[in-house]
Amino acid sequence: MKIRLRPTYLGAGSAVLLGAVLVVLAGQVSGVAKAQGAGDDVSASCDTAAIQAMAAADTTIVSAQRLETPVPHCRVEGYVTATNPGPNRDNFRLQLPARSLWKGRFYFVGLGGSAGYVPTESQIPSGNPMRAGFAVAGTDTGRQGPSGDYSFLSDPVKALDHTHRAAHLTTQAAQRITKAYYGVDKIWRYHSGCSGGGRMGGEAISHHPEDYDGVLLGQSRVGPKGTFGYSKFIQSIQEMNREPGAWLSPAKLKMVEAKVTQACDGADGAVDGVIWDHRLCRYDVAALKCKAAEGPECLTAPEIKSIKAILAGPHSPSGKLLVQPMPISNMSQWSMFLGATPPPWSPNPNRDIVKTTAAGYVLANTTAQGLFGPSYDILRDFHFTQADIDAWMAAEAKIGFHGEPDLTQAMKTGAKVLIWVGVSDPCCSDVQAEAYVRGLEGDMGRAKVASFIKLYAIPGMGHCGGGTGPWDAPDRLLYALIDWVEKGTPPTGVTMHRGADRAKFAFGDVNLPKESGVAIPPPAGPSRDFFVCPYPMVSVFDKTKAKIAGAVYEAANWSCKASRT
Repeated sequence: MKIRLRPTYLGAGSAVLLGAVLVVLAGQVSGVAKAQGAGDDVSASCDTAAIQAMAAADTTIVSAQRLETPVPHCRVEGYVTATNPGPNRDNFRLQLPARSLWKGRFYFVGLGGSAGYVPTESQIPSGNPMRAGFAVAGTDTGRQGPSGDYSFLSDPVKALDHTHRAAHLTTQAAQRITKAYYGVDKIWRYHSGCSGGGRMGGEAISHHPEDYDGVLLGQSRVGPKGTFGYSKFIQSIQEMNREPGAWLSPAKLKMVEAKVTQACDGADGAVDGVIWDHRLCRYDVAALKCKAAEGPECLTAPEIKSIKAILAGPHSPSGKLLVQPMPISNMSQWSMFLGATPPPWSPNPNRDIVKTTAAGYVLANTTAQGLFGPSYDILRDFHFTQADIDAWMAAEAKIGFHGEPDLTQAMKTGAKVLIWVGVSDPCCSDVQAEAYVRGLEGDMGRAKVASFIKLYAIPGMGHCGGGTGPWDAPDRLLYALIDWVEKGTPPTGVTMHRGADRAKFAFGDVNLPKESGVAIPPPAGPSRDFFVCPYPMVSVFDKTKAKIAGAVYEAANWSCKASRT
């Protein structure tokens, strides 16, 4: 029996399957044994030999077993052998929910950092997508190791697989098996990830746009060509080691954040404890200079120098800004990359050691070792000379690593791309992402770009979460993307939420154990709504409601407009 699903969806973000047409055919399904049973039966074809028969010649199925949690499903472990160049083993996992639970959708997990393991759950949005009826797959990108370690880039084969080939090969393998398992010709194919996971989505679009119908691309290196992304980490880490007292502690950054928020909160037209656009803030941290001895509510001269240098960003000898600097809003988010403890730091990317060091140092230093050799150290060997800048950019380009994505490739297949970035992300700049989209508009026209790309800047959010912004931004955007792909409804203003009593998560209980390897902290602040608009629109509060208690926290009192004037 062959089951051809024709999914129809009702309502924004709905995952309600209205019906299926059963087409009875003689013979076998996709060259494998006939599917047996119905309903929640996943055991008939959940067998290693049966799944292997559905796979291509380069795919090896290691195991297939029925599991009951988090929903009844068939869990498939396998790998694709990459060749030419190679060989290399690209491991993957595929989770196929029971037939009665599946909603015709496929979800590929984008992994943060350098990956290095096979995910069971989605990182961003968090949780297992099987809970929402997706078939779920993910890969280790062709290597096993700490997700903060990039030293493997010295191996051209592993570098290629990590950059885009492993995800492409395992995606193809997993989608082929998914179609055969359910006996369908068409599935809706989605990719979602943040940071390194967003990078994976951008690379998928650039190199293999045929792999997906929709990509939720979170906080990756999206920006104009020639952007030197790692220079931000190198500069900030060098500043932290510049002189005694230069390091910025989490406590000091949190103190400065409170002062900045108090001074700049209303610049966007709403006093709500959140800076929606950090470019409107003109606060000078020198106003916090200690008048006598150092204290918790003031800044020393070395601390002020460090903050000002980081806010200015890294420059070339000619004065060119190499990458957008860390934003002044939600400055406590800087600590993710500047460390919870002062230097000196270990460059070891081991997960337990990383907790006591600075992520910016580990990420930049292991990348440098992958590009220039195991003895390289960014504190000792990199200088902001044109020669060192050019050498780094050339080394990245040589292996195709961290090149700017070419999202225009999505037009070739009709895929949709939804970019999101935290306004307060110290890693991946909203200003930079906006400049990227503006550049495309200059080349193609705004209407053409808007037909396949939307950009959302999430107020208050740090790197992939945290801060003072919404908790469920990627979850709400995922369903906006689904409506765009499956119903042809372009996303506009999206209501997001902060607080456990309001948040609407895509995959159920966020308190479940995280097997994905990350645990993004929830944002701080009282429960509220955020009404977030896509570029070039901005979210504007109805000032006539300003005197009504709590009005600023309700989405109904916000709207999308071309400007705040």
